[in-house]
Amino acid sequence: MSRAVGIAGPSEIAVRAGAEVVEAGGNAVDAAVAATIAALCTEVAIVGLDAGAFVTLWRPGDDPVVIDGGIAMPGLGRPAERFGAAGRPVSLDYGGGMNTIVGHGAVGVGGAIAALGEAAAGWSRLEWPQLVAPAATRVREGFPLSRASHTWLRYSHREIFGWQSDSAAVIHDADGGLRPAGAPMHIPGLAESLDELGRDGPGALYTGRLGREIAACIDAGGGLLGKEDRHAYRAQPRRPVRCEIDGWSIAVPPPPAIGGSALAAMLARMAGRVDRRWTAEAVAVLAEAQRDVFEGLRALPTGARSSSTVHISALDGEGLACAITASSGYGSGVLVPGTGIWMNNCLGELELNPGGFHALPPGERMASNMSPAAARSSQGAMLSIGSPGAERITTALLQVMLNFMRLGMPLEQALAAPRLHVEWSGGGWQAAAEPGLPLQQVPMPLRLFDDLSMFFGGAGAVLRQADGTLVSAADPRRQGAAMVVESPPR
Repeated sequence: MSRAVGIAGPSEIAVRAGAEVVEAGGNAVDAAVAATIAALCTEVAIVGLDAGAFVTLWRPGDDPVVIDGGIAMPGLGRPAERFGAAGRPVSLDYGGGMNTIVGHGAVGVGGAIAALGEAAAGWSRLEWPQLVAPAATRVREGFPLSRASHTWLRYSHREIFGWQSDSAAVIHDADGGLRPAGAPMHIPGLAESLDELGRDGPGALYTGRLGREIAACIDAGGGLLGKEDRHAYRAQPRRPVRCEIDGWSIAVPPPPAIGGSALAAMLARMAGRVDRRWTAEAVAVLAEAQRDVFEGLRALPTGARSSSTVHISALDGEGLACAITASSGYGSGVLVPGTGIWMNNCLGELELNPGGFHALPPGERMASNMSPAAARSSQGAMLSIGSPGAERITTALLQVMLNFMRLGMPLEQALAAPRLHVEWSGGGWQAAAEPGLPLQQVPMPLRLFDDLSMFFGGAGAVLRQADGTLVSAADPRRQGAAMVVESPPR
């Protein structure tokens, strides 16, 4: 049996971090965890070490498992006057316009590192320090500002990441201008934080010195998050949502990651409605299926959105699949002094908090659209897949799965094919679409794009074919990377 591992991720840095641990004898979980840690540190302004995350794992012969490292509402033991405070409203001309809240009061308890530690403890071959080391090395050497990071920072570099001096100094040059894409990035304190994380384990970010530094920073800024919240956080194993399509069994995260349920519902609505190719009638049904499910989500007490996200897919020759999606929201703009760790703003994501700023009870997990998926076919093939992209995560995965599982497209073609996404805008529904789809029967106004766009996600996938051959592919919409790496014999 092949000991190769396929990896797909948001950048060459992340994927090469995964490849490095595979070459040291690691499996798919080692690769995915190492790649995710590298992405959390080098996808500046998109994610950070204190992100939330969901991990979907499936090993042949076992049931699939989801590890919930989603954002938790802080505020345990806090006085009433802290609730509703320390938020900075921000409006940006991004994606047609958006509003959010940043600052110390917008920071929730991020569980990405806790979830990665849980996955590594139960599923990996290597030791935790080996999984952190590639990220620490690259951060210490410096790394280029990614194109995706620069795209987001063009809108957010002043209002979100420029109000705090520590944060502003990292992303701006000496004249106060945003650093260009490809500029060398050096984040003070981050390499040392990674050394500490590798040495002391995931608990360093919760009960260790780094956790105390984070809590002290947020406390000094008047936010909710404190030591009690960090001490109480636990990654939670959960039973995934399962759905079936064309001989494939698909496992996705359950609520509070309600994007998985939305994806399953959309796949069910498309049953028998597209065959061999995308006709105008099939595209119209695709739009209606999305609208129906999104209307249901709008009626829920919490929304489902994960704005700034990264995704890693890995799958090895033994059939072990690992898919990880992580999110920091839009970012709070808080860089914890001396640590190099940017904090999330998930409490300030208005779509996630329709009840109001700080309305959830402390300790409750927030809703999310993150949907890392693992799938197994009746013929013995395996698939690890996921995407960033806010509410476009589910619609991107829906179309990639239909393209691959139903229409029979090769994996790369399935990822690159044009997409349609239904969205709520100005009090009504409209469909955003890339060129190449027959749109004549779509029953709502259209917003047309000139080319493939990162707006529609940036999926990555690894396929293990029934004969054991691995295929790894990245979405052309994002500066992603994909490779298959050979692991040495034990």
